[in-house]
Amino acid sequence: MPGLHRFRSLISLTQSLTAIGPNLQSSFLAIGGTPPYTYRVQPNGAGGSINSSTGLYTAPSVINGGSYGPPTQIYDTIQATDSLSNIATSQILIGNALLLLCDIIQNQMGLANGRVYVWDQKIFQPTDSGLYIAVAIISCKPFSNVNTFNGSNSSSYQWVNNYAQVQIDVISRDTEARDRKEEVLMALASTYSQTQQEANSFLIGRLPPGSQFVNLSNIDGSAIPYRFNISVGMQFIVTKTVNIGSIDSFSTPQIVPNP
Repeated sequence: MPGLHRFRSLISLTQSLTAIGPNLQSSFLAIGGTPPYTYRVQPNGAGGSINSSTGLYTAPSVINGGSYGPPTQIYDTIQATDSLSNIATSQILIGNALLLLCDIIQNQMGLANGRVYVWDQKIFQPTDSGLYIAVAIISCKPFSNVNTFNGSNSSSYQWVNNYAQVQIDVISRDTEARDRKEEVLMALASTYSQTQQEANSFLIGRLPPGSQFVNLSNIDGSAIPYRFNISVGMQFIVTKTVNIGSIDSFSTPQIVPNP
């Protein structure tokens, strides 16, 4: 008589948000497999926490890694395990408004990690035929005084509103930059973008009259045959926790280095 076999159902993991700011939350939900499920945050990531039974994830209060730290430290990997030890994993990015803008472009244009990056001082020279998008803040203007909220647990919070001009460069050695540059604007106006802006309390502005893609293809010669840039406005809030009676401690925001 043939033996009886127990077939395992596949398990998958869904999440309400794929990228969030510090201290915010995203819900993870395991599907399939054999309940009950147990959730955990894998070590050596951004440092968030998760409720092991409900799957409610809370981002860390500080973005880890520093300006030149490993990019992996801005991600947490969530693991769900069912009663038969089947496992599913998913990642979530923890970032400031600039990194969340990069996530919106990457998510909506279907680009791999490293194809959308924050740059400073010089543009990365692509060596393959794929599409790259570089994002940078070219000016940032505080438009409010520093505000302070005095808490009841010997700590206070400070925050300041900012308005930044964000430059977006669309780059490729083939024609993708020329042919897909408008998709950047579609990504910023997408439903996913709106969801991320509302969840993370930042705002990407509408393009002002006269906005246009500037063709910079001739600047780099044959190194980058196609390069177009456009600027968008972004409003965001920077916060800091102040420990009353002690020296204030600042944290350096994580910036993704050039690939």
